[in-house]
Amino acid sequence: MNKLTKNILSVISGMAISVFPQLMTAEEVGSTASSGAEAATGSAAGQGAAQAAIGAVSAGTIAAVVAIAAAAAAISDSGSGGGAIVPTPTPTPTPTPTPTPTIETYITEVVVDVPGTAAFTTTGATATRTTGATATRTTGATATRTTGATATRTTGATNTAGEDIIETYDVVEEYDVEETYDVVEEYTKTVTVPAVPASTATATATATREVN
Repeated sequence: MNKLTKNILSVISGMAISVFPQLMTAEEVGSTASSGAEAATGSAAGQGAAQAAIGAVSAGTIAAVVAIAAAAAAISDSGSGGGAIVPTPTPTPTPTPTPTPTIETYITEVVVDVPGTAAFTTTGATATRTTGATATRTTGATATRTTGATATRTTGATNTAGEDIIETYDVVEEYDVEETYDVVEEYTKTVTVPAVPASTATATATATREVN
């Protein structure tokens, strides 16, 4: 029983205690009026009126007390859970299952912008080329050649007369062998890269999507 119900019952008890003495007083007054009325003229009418007043007060007061007690009992039952009508609980609705989406993989084409580039030059490999001039160089080898002059020398032999034998020979000289060659130079090639205009290209990519 909650605090509100206890307070109501206390009020009812107080009202009952205050009403019952008044009922007793009303009955006594009725009895006195009845005995006085019997001695005078119209005693029967006075007695009937007094009894009707007592009955009205008693019935109305009791009915009020009973109604308040019934209301307090109803409040007590609803607060404490005893004797009250339990409402039928609303059934919990069954949740609708969320459908699982179907995912598919597909190939899509993507347009790619290819930026253009301006023409430019860059250094390439090294190479050699002839300059059109010639030069001579020694080969590292040696050779002999006649100078066109002649000379004499004793052979070391003697003739029958015992004289040294003298011979004439061509004068030969030794010299370094030289060669004539084209002068060659080494240079670095320059590569010119032509300009490329801006354009677009397509590429493929793999993507996923939900199937409706």
